Amino acid sequence: MTSASFRVQVVIDLFKKHQIKNIVFSPGSRNAPLVIGFNSDKYFEKKVLVDERSAAFFALGMAQQLKEPVAICCTSGSAVLNYAPAIAEAYYQKIPLFVITADRPAEWIDHGEGQSMRQNNVYKNFIAGSFNLPMLDHPDALWQTGVMINEAVHITKLDSKPVHINFPFREPLYETVAKASKTARKITHFKVEKSLEKSQLTILQDIWSNSSKKMIICGSLPEENELSQLLSKLNKDSSVCILSESTSNLYNENFICCIDRTLERIYGKPEFIPETVITIGNSIISKKLKQLLRKYNPVNHWHIEDTNRAQDIFSSLTHFIPLKPSNFFKQFSVNISPDNLSNFGTMWETEFHLSEKNHIAYLKNCQWSDLKAHDLIHSCIKSKILNMQMGNSSSVRYIQLFSNMSTITYNSNRGVSGIDGSSSTAVGAANVTSKNTLLVTGDLSFIYDQNSLWNDELPSNLKIVVINNQGGGIFNIIPGPKTTPYTKKHFETAHELSLEKIAATYKINYQFANNERDAAKCIDNIMNSDQMEILEFFTGESKNEEILNDYFSAIKKD
Repeated sequence: MTSASFRVQVVIDLFKKHQIKNIVFSPGSRNAPLVIGFNSDKYFEKKVLVDERSAAFFALGMAQQLKEPVAICCTSGSAVLNYAPAIAEAYYQKIPLFVITADRPAEWIDHGEGQSMRQNNVYKNFIAGSFNLPMLDHPDALWQTGVMINEAVHITKLDSKPVHINFPFREPLYETVAKASKTARKITHFKVEKSLEKSQLTILQDIWSNSSKKMIICGSLPEENELSQLLSKLNKDSSVCILSESTSNLYNENFICCIDRTLERIYGKPEFIPETVITIGNSIISKKLKQLLRKYNPVNHWHIEDTNRAQDIFSSLTHFIPLKPSNFFKQFSVNISPDNLSNFGTMWETEFHLSEKNHIAYLKNCQWSDLKAHDLIHSCIKSKILNMQMGNSSSVRYIQLFSNMSTITYNSNRGVSGIDGSSSTAVGAANVTSKNTLLVTGDLSFIYDQNSLWNDELPSNLKIVVINNQGGGIFNIIPGPKTTPYTKKHFETAHELSLEKIAATYKINYQFANNERDAAKCIDNIMNSDQMEILEFFTGESKNEEILNDYFSAIKKD
């Protein structure tokens, strides 16, 4: 039996004991011992995706839905680097991935050996833990392998972040015995729930009680009913305003969920600037909100997150509390009752509801455009139970102009916000949920990630709507690109590629609409279909920028 066999058996045994069962492989040769070992055990759920970049995002989508670690495994060399975008995204989204990379023996690195490079600690800036397994077939080496795997599992479960196991193999690679005979000792790590000390709690409660303008901003979060209830209790105070982005997955009719359009009505008015701000969750999408609070710093800014990484997003952080938000508010809200020191929260709610009124009025007569396409999507999925995946550029920004729906779970790769991987993430997410999964994305993101469709695991519950404005529409929205002579080629990346032909290549049902009537009909069709669908909304000939500017002007009207 080879050295590889023994070490692989240790990994397999510990994965089973720690109940890590999902693993996504990409084909290769150097990882053959792992492929043989895991495939010989019926405990594991195995999937194979050719493209490593897509495979990693696919696994991210799975872990996002399952809320448990998913393993990915590839061969050595540049394949390892192709995992990097998804690993960075998982790190900032706090999604647990178990990254296993095969490698050559250390003595052959930097000596011209094929498919070899420096892999040890290759993801060091975007990984919670990195382990380079020992090579030797010695009892101490097997013990060390077990210790490392136990520690890696502990880290990824505790921190909900990716960990990396680099696995050097010496040839022969294909003589690995299938059945495991080695067992390893499982090490259990207890997660101790922390809480604020009484003195710390008193300081924070005093600041809160003495502040007349309080704001809670909710970024990206998993669904959690308890947190929503705790925030709803605090929101009964007229001096409290709660802003919730779609990705917060917090629903309350009095939370301000359409931040950008509400800000259009209040920007520059000092009475709407908060004194005390609490931020929870990961990345905040609203650029307007970040600009406002960076310009007008709150007196107090607390960030609540169960991590050791303090986010000072407004350059005004005064307190960082490394707790799970629901645990913090459970403790914090004790002895906190509505003091109604001001009508700050009520003022924000009033402007939110006025923006909603103007929003509805404008969209009644809105021309066919990116904005109208998103309006139709929003109207057609009301009351439907959906897992929504959003492209992380234009799509997520447009969707945030529409009120959150309690029946929908919202997800977007806004950890790093790269163009890559939105489709692959959606495919992975749809694979592990019975709910319909709707991906709303742009044409560039879709084309860039078309390898997501090169996949034997395409699920029938996945529906993809591509808003095709023939390029990167976001560069017509954000300030800057249009002031240069390079907009079309270097920023918008204008194209005339056919999405229908892409769908045909992968034998996926395809529909097309370039007007409001056909679009509404097509959305109903795909949502009622029992097959995977791609729906293309063509808006390339619409005046998208002009319509969006008119929309925000209409929002401001009294």
